[in-house]
Amino acid sequence: MVRELIEVEASGDGWLVRGEGAALSCATKLQAIEQAHTLASRRYVETGRPTAVRVPVVGGMAVIVGACG
Repeated sequence: MVRELIEVEASGDGWLVRGEGAALSCATKLQAIEQAHTLASRRYVETGRPTAVRVPVVGGMAVIVGACG
């Protein structure tokens, strides 16, 4: 089954969490990761589909954290 990704990305002077067709604005990267994990967990419980949070790291790469299911 394909894992649904909740994306965290830098945006101006803050961070955005993108998922479920919506975007949440957060002041810090840690807050964004926490919000994204909450969203991913809720989505997994509601749908039964695997989810995870994708977070950018130094060097332009991204890592998967907070996988559910």
